[in-house]
Amino acid sequence: MNNQNSEETVIPFIIVQPGYATGDMFAIAATLINNERYHVLVSTTMDKDRNMTDPYDNSKSIIEFYKSSGIDESRIHTHNVAEVRSPGLASELKKKVVTLVKIYDNNISRGEIIRNYYKPVGEGTRYIADNFSDNMRTALRNAWDINGSQDNAIRIWLETQGIPTSGNNLLILWSRFSGKGGDIHIEHDTSYWGIKQIVHRVADMYDAVIITGDKGYLKERAKKYDETADEINGKSPSRKVFNITEFWKGNSPELKAWGGNTRMGQFKLYEYFDTHFQNVKHLGFRSGNLEVMAMLGYKVRYMEEKGSESGDRMTSWFDKGDGFTEGTGKATGYERLVLAEPPTRSGKFIQYQIQEINKEIRERKQPFEDHIKSLKESGESPQSQTIKNLEKKIKEIDDEGEARKKIYAGPEMAPSRKDNIPPSAIPKKGKESFSEGFSENDMKIILSYLQPADWVERETAYERYVPQRSKNYEKLLEG
Repeated sequence: MNNQNSEETVIPFIIVQPGYATGDMFAIAATLINNERYHVLVSTTMDKDRNMTDPYDNSKSIIEFYKSSGIDESRIHTHNVAEVRSPGLASELKKKVVTLVKIYDNNISRGEIIRNYYKPVGEGTRYIADNFSDNMRTALRNAWDINGSQDNAIRIWLETQGIPTSGNNLLILWSRFSGKGGDIHIEHDTSYWGIKQIVHRVADMYDAVIITGDKGYLKERAKKYDETADEINGKSPSRKVFNITEFWKGNSPELKAWGGNTRMGQFKLYEYFDTHFQNVKHLGFRSGNLEVMAMLGYKVRYMEEKGSESGDRMTSWFDKGDGFTEGTGKATGYERLVLAEPPTRSGKFIQYQIQEINKEIRERKQPFEDHIKSLKESGESPQSQTIKNLEKKIKEIDDEGEARKKIYAGPEMAPSRKDNIPPSAIPKKGKESFSEGFSENDMKIILSYLQPADWVERETAYERYVPQRSKNYEKLLEG
């Protein structure tokens, strides 16, 4: 590299990634694998001994994943911060991008760098929407060593768990509890009761149902999925439901033999399932884990409530009807089931609060919008000071609404936190009026994806229909 811009100098695009944003790392890794012009800048609190000082800092595992994906260290940059969620972080990272780009061309202006070479964390999502292809999928599978090479070792581990190693229909249900654990989007967390409803309804349709992902945010509730599995397995001729949540934390020689305790090893397990079962379906709430399953070529649907404030981001991946996205890339297969509401009472509470804020904001803006419309119809110039003042008022109302809604989208209402800040969970009176689980209409939407085409209903020894339930709020976190 030199400081003079020349035909040989190629200025990189630099994706800026906060150290807590693990959900984005799969799309970013895919972008870096497919296009060597891209670099990534990760904020970190890692000290000289590679220890993180912020409990929400996942930068170490993010960087290790990039390196394991074959991305050269010269394309992975870091910027030390006090906290990965610290105020003013975006401005800091922009300054760092300017510094990095000026290594390639010291004469380039800051404005041009921000316009053309600085890329926000969502750039990976955009890039895949525009550029995904069969060749890109092959490149990802090669980079992540998805080739069946560990199938024998995986089969041995599955046998130790009592899990079928082949068959016809297999369902993989993904559990998510990161929101209640202090991250963002509590409304997209899984419901133990909701998983119970799905398992009871579809267990008879599948040779096996696998529950994977997060155990939960409280250790004492980690057995909930085992209880659901036992309810079905105890009344079936053979075991059909298996809880392997957080299997990667295991320590057995059989697990380590195929790298099941690593991120890359986890990918190999789902490849094994997809290869050794005829029909495999993945279902969960919106998450980076499901994004990578789709990119690898597996059949995936993610659930999301109607009106989700952040829902538009992933629509760029959707199939517009011809196998491609609106952005001209091949559709990955990451498609959505839109539900009326989340299955958790916390999620329903948050959805209701956001809807109320939106309603209030619309009502407050309406007089100003009507006034602008009337002025334009009477011949007033859109650039007039009167209209500009009214538009300013509307923006102020919108900004206020967005600030209020951030309380519900962020970690502020999490019942459990990793840092030393006391949790301020949703109060009893806030949640007690909402039911736990999926409504029957939402279950029909879920079944439209899960029910095999050739399935014929028959009697089961267990109760197939599990309704929503209402109960008084039981405080889950003491002290």
